[in-house]
Amino acid sequence: MKKVAIFSILLIIIFLSGCTQTGSRGGSTNGIIIESFGPLISQLEPGDTTEITAILKNVGGSEARDIQVELYGLGDWNPRMIEAPETRLGPTDVTRNIQGESTPVTWEVTAPNYKTGVDNQEFEMRVYYTYSTSALASIKVASDSYIKNFQDPQERQNQINQLGVKMNRPTDGPISVSISAPSKVIKPGSNTLKVIIDIQNVGSGYLLNNQLNVRVYSEGRQVSCSPSGPIKLLQGKSRQLRCSVYIDLANGWDNIPIQVDLENYRYWVSATSTISALPTEV
Repeated sequence: MKKVAIFSILLIIIFLSGCTQTGSRGGSTNGIIIESFGPLISQLEPGDTTEITAILKNVGGSEARDIQVELYGLGDWNPRMIEAPETRLGPTDVTRNIQGESTPVTWEVTAPNYKTGVDNQEFEMRVYYTYSTSALASIKVASDSYIKNFQDPQERQNQINQLGVKMNRPTDGPISVSISAPSKVIKPGSNTLKVIIDIQNVGSGYLLNNQLNVRVYSEGRQVSCSPSGPIKLLQGKSRQLRCSVYIDLANGWDNIPIQVDLENYRYWVSATSTISALPTEV
């Protein structure tokens, strides 16, 4: 068994063999992405070895934790991990123009001895990690009677335009959160505000077990949401929560802080590549 030369003579081998690294990216622009994935040499003689490499990067706004990787579809190639990924990757910081951390992953594989060879055998890497997403909004509402106090139509409209939801920058993650409120002007007799929490899977991957812990909080106020407790995304894609929060319109208006935390969810993304083994010489 001979070792196929690596970085120092890789270009020579590629020139002679016509083989290049092949593979696909995984993930999107949130959470962990797979920047590159594939074998250093994509076509091998029986018994030769090469390395399969990947680069993982955290492009979201939270730390990625408990990172694990798995390789599928290469059982006959006897894959052996020779460089494990870091278990934590720091986030991006857009305000300070700091990129998220990245980590390499490397396996060594050995081409099987098949009489017919193996042509473009597809294999897959999955990356599992723990992430958190949060969003903070300020919702300003006013009573109907307060708005009607403004006699000038233009001034009244200006007051209405100041109402509504102001979102602070949410944490970028594979599961996103947005907050909305259907009503800005509150009718007489109401002391609650309806708030809609929209949760979307935007990470081009999957929520492990499709289960998500959601915490909705407003300091000093009662909040109730439906559904409550751990939720499941519909078809693994999205879910809306309908919440009610107490408001105080004694002064004619109120400013309600709403925070939504998606805490410590497990998520995974994948990428595929191919590799070939030449037939055994008879």
